[in-house]
Amino acid sequence: MKRPFKSFLAPLFEEFILSRQAAGQWCKTYYENLHYFDNYIADKYPTADIITDEMTSWCNPRPTENGNSCRVRTTVIWNFIDYARKRKWTKSRSKRNSASVPSSYLPHYFTREELVSFFHECDIYFMKLSLRQRSLHALLNRLELPVFFRLLLSSGMRTCEVRWLKCRNVDLKNGVVEIEKSKGAGQHRIALHQSMLAILKKYNVAMSELMPRREYFFPDRNDNVHTPAWEGYHFRNIWYRLNTEAARAYDLRSHYAVTNITKWEDHGYELSGKLLFLSRSMGHKSIQSTYGYFHITPMLTDKLKRNTENSFNNVLPQLSDDENEE
Repeated sequence: MKRPFKSFLAPLFEEFILSRQAAGQWCKTYYENLHYFDNYIADKYPTADIITDEMTSWCNPRPTENGNSCRVRTTVIWNFIDYARKRKWTKSRSKRNSASVPSSYLPHYFTREELVSFFHECDIYFMKLSLRQRSLHALLNRLELPVFFRLLLSSGMRTCEVRWLKCRNVDLKNGVVEIEKSKGAGQHRIALHQSMLAILKKYNVAMSELMPRREYFFPDRNDNVHTPAWEGYHFRNIWYRLNTEAARAYDLRSHYAVTNITKWEDHGYELSGKLLFLSRSMGHKSIQSTYGYFHITPMLTDKLKRNTENSFNNVLPQLSDDENEE
């Protein structure tokens, strides 16, 4: 059941949510953070009837926050304030901090042996689990997760982009995926490798028999989008059965980028065209985000450092938390 908002802003929040949903720019994280803000307003300003600057102090950075966690928590609030100003509901101004903070997390670079072992364990584990539990939930995991993780590795898509995929976004005839909803550069297309396309075709046949009229390509049992916890929990469960080093499902995207960059050593030093193509396919807002992957590509990092010693740090920014997050 849908949770009602409690503060005087409730009807304004509802209108704001509808507008964002219509634009395809809404997610569960926004919904949760807007409720936290609503609880704060209801508790601290029970008799208020207008939005003031004082109320947005909830968006101030907290001592326990690091990296971009404050920005993630408050983005939906500032989006609401911008929306409210346009409709003359308030004179308060957005005070968001949009600067990206360098990430301290270094994505794991998978060895071939690690990937082979991971996918073998993934296939076997969910097969056995579905035979033991014999539920729709277990059967969906058996069909979806091995394909979900392989698609991350082969395409470089964000985990949220794969979870948000609808069946209409996946052209199995021409081998093209259209990203309609993303945290990056908005709509873009990805060409599938032939081996991945073959896997997706077999997967879709099985899913069409199980859920004939499903909307989402990787649905939960109610044909809704899976939560980030779904992919995170199951990745860790499989990964730590075999390994002790830290890794995340999102690192499969980083592996895609680094693998592509590493191949360029044999193609001369003309990187601009390849970088631009990789940047667009990964949905980056700017090519600067793609440059960040050179920091985790030792071979090309050393090569570029030899050639551009003086400006090396300016040319290659570190990956930001924005890129390391969904």
